[in-house]
Amino acid sequence: MRLSKPRNAWLWLYVAVNIIAAWMMFDSGELIGDPKGNPLYDVGALWIATSLVVLSYVLILGPLFNALDKIAVRPLNVGVDEPRVATRIGQVLIVLQLGFMAFNVVTGVNIAGSNTVGTDSPLAILWVFVPVDTLFFIYYGLYRDTPYFKPNAAIWLVSNLIRGWAGMYFFILFFEWCRGTRGKKLKLKILLLALVGVLVLYPVLTNVKWLFRLSASGVPLGDLANSLFENSSDIDYFSMIGDGIEHLIGRLQVTSLVVEVMRLRDLLQAKFAMGEFAPFWAEGLHGIIYDRLFVGEKSVSIGVAFTQYGTFDWDTAAVGDWNTNIGYVGWLFIAPHLIPAYLAYTLLLTFLSVYLLKKIGITELGRDMLWLAWLVYLLPPWFAVFTTFIYSLAVFLVIKVAVTRSLRMPGTASLPGTQPSNMPD
Repeated sequence: MRLSKPRNAWLWLYVAVNIIAAWMMFDSGELIGDPKGNPLYDVGALWIATSLVVLSYVLILGPLFNALDKIAVRPLNVGVDEPRVATRIGQVLIVLQLGFMAFNVVTGVNIAGSNTVGTDSPLAILWVFVPVDTLFFIYYGLYRDTPYFKPNAAIWLVSNLIRGWAGMYFFILFFEWCRGTRGKKLKLKILLLALVGVLVLYPVLTNVKWLFRLSASGVPLGDLANSLFENSSDIDYFSMIGDGIEHLIGRLQVTSLVVEVMRLRDLLQAKFAMGEFAPFWAEGLHGIIYDRLFVGEKSVSIGVAFTQYGTFDWDTAAVGDWNTNIGYVGWLFIAPHLIPAYLAYTLLLTFLSVYLLKKIGITELGRDMLWLAWLVYLLPPWFAVFTTFIYSLAVFLVIKVAVTRSLRMPGTASLPGTQPSNMPD
């Protein structure tokens, strides 16, 4: 038995996770995920939140994505054969990734789960305007089968590991799932084995993530490893797997957070009216630039403000301002008078993401990459990250233009023609 429509499987996985999470909360009477342990204040709110979350996933990742994907955009006319362009972009990205990794190691910044460490290095500005991690994310979708992909992927893995980021495992699983099923190389038996492997290893991966996060904050890695081994030696591993599955569901679902937004909606509406956190359209690099030029200080995002108004069991003194999401539908309760503007802004961002990717030259795996960006950046929603993704598409387009011009310079051979709108994976 072989599998088809790889993106749909992930869509229904997220739908199922949110429904399962809702049932867990209904059964226990407590929220899960970031607001874990808070009492479920209203069962009716739980089912309203679940319905809206499921509807947002289905409509945005289904009809909206498919409709915008049909828009015809003429790709960049590179005038150079695509394999040469891919090779040069891979070389450029290796240099950028090594520079970014060295910067993080030397300064100790960009550690996952903490914003307490900063730097006065002027190089910090460079990495703001050249978002290397997101550039590789785009590169993964467009140039997975090119010669410099593997060294780039290795650097990306090491760079994320030493900073304590675990999302790389999720991205790899998604990309290789889509690539394997579409290429008819991934069978159901292999999928089930991979799923079992993820569930079995999840506690280990989670602990490794926290080891690197804490060690990056200054705690010796050896001491952390010894402490972890001593604390976990008497714990039943099957219990750890069960806890890991519950933790994974809590991380993937957004229903509990929407329920918490509904509980606090009057407070959140009042705080928003007072300007205590930024509107959805001001999140991201453009908002930061505006604040620096005209306000003088950085605005608080809803993700940070929400953790201050709600009940979250985090040690903010140790990690600084923590950030969580509110679910895409959360803004419908925070600013109901802005719903038309919210939907229009969503349409604008999604259109820009499609347009820029098609201008670069979309591939089928690139289309999967775009869909994944909608899934993990737009729907929580992480607008700051999603706008950074759009900005990174523009940067990637500029890099491609610069690369093709350098390859067309006198003394370099090039082949005539234009870049196809759909490259084979």
